[in-house]
Amino acid sequence: MNSLSKIIIVTLLIFLCSPIILATKQIPCDCKEVRTLSLKYPPLQGDDVWELQKQLQKLGFYKHKLNGSYDWQTYVALKKFQYINSKSATGVVKQKTWLKLAKALGKSPFVTVDNKKLNSPQGEISLVVDGYSRQLKVYSNGKLYHTFPVAIGKPSTKSPIGEWAIVHKDADWGGGFGDRWMGLNVPWGKYGIHGTNKPGSIGTAASHGCIRMYNKDVKLLYSWVEVGTRVKIIGNRDPIKLTHQLRPGHTGKDVLLVQERLRKYGFQPGYTDGRFGASTKEAIKNLKYIYGLKDDVVVDENVFYILNLK
Repeated sequence: MNSLSKIIIVTLLIFLCSPIILATKQIPCDCKEVRTLSLKYPPLQGDDVWELQKQLQKLGFYKHKLNGSYDWQTYVALKKFQYINSKSATGVVKQKTWLKLAKALGKSPFVTVDNKKLNSPQGEISLVVDGYSRQLKVYSNGKLYHTFPVAIGKPSTKSPIGEWAIVHKDADWGGGFGDRWMGLNVPWGKYGIHGTNKPGSIGTAASHGCIRMYNKDVKLLYSWVEVGTRVKIIGNRDPIKLTHQLRPGHTGKDVLLVQERLRKYGFQPGYTDGRFGASTKEAIKNLKYIYGLKDDVVVDENVFYILNLK
C-alpha cells in the first residue's frame, strides 16, 4: 500500500468516526438507559449511584458523604431500605427500586399536579423553569396557567440559565429521557426537558443539567408546546469569566453575560441566549455610539468597563 492510499484511508476513518464521537459527547450522562446497580469490584460509579445515595440519605438510610460510588456503605443502606419496604433485600437496584424510592419519598410519578385533567392552554405559550422552587411554570398569553414540579441540574452540573427556545421534539427517546424529549437551543451543550426513570429526583437538584419531569406530566406538556416555544430558566449559576473580546457570530456563556448586562443598562440585545446575533450587535453599536467609542461592534475592554464586568 503506497503513502497516498494510507492517507486516504486514514482521512476516511476520521471522517466516518467523528460524527459518532461528537454525538456521544453531546448526550448528558444522566439520560442513559437504566442500568442495574449492584456491589462489584471495582465499585460501579456514576450519576445514578450519586442519586441513589442522595435519596437513601434523605430517607435516613445512607449517612455518609455522597461520592457516586456503589461501595459497601451504599450496599448496606440499600439493603436496609429494601428490607423495610419490600422484605426482599437483594442490594440490587433495578427500575422497580427507583419507583419504591419515589413512593417512600412521598412522590407520585403517576398523576399530574392537582390530580386533575387539564385542557390545552389557549394563546401563546411560554415556559419558565424556576430553579429556586424547582417548578416549571406554563404561561398562556403572559398569564400563569399551570405549574409542574421538576428536577434541575445538581450543583456540579447546573441547568443553563438563560432564555431559550424548544428546537426539537421527540416522543421516542426512551432510557433516562423518559417518555418525551424537548430539546433546547443552548449553544454550549445538549439540554432539554424530558421525563425520567428516577421519579424520586423530582423536586431536587439531581440532573446533569436537563429539566426532568414526571412522565405523566411531560406527556401533557409535550402536547401543549410547539417547536419555537420560549423557555426561560432562572436560578443559581457558576461565575462566568470574560477572557477575550467578543464579536458577532460568537456564542457562549460570556456572550450571555454581556447580553444580560446590556439589558440591565437599558439596551436591547434580544434574548439572552448566548448568541452574538443581530440584536446584540445593534445593542453594542448603540452603546458605543452613546459613549463615543470606536465605531465597531466589538465587545472590548471599554465595553466591559462600561457594563461593570471588569
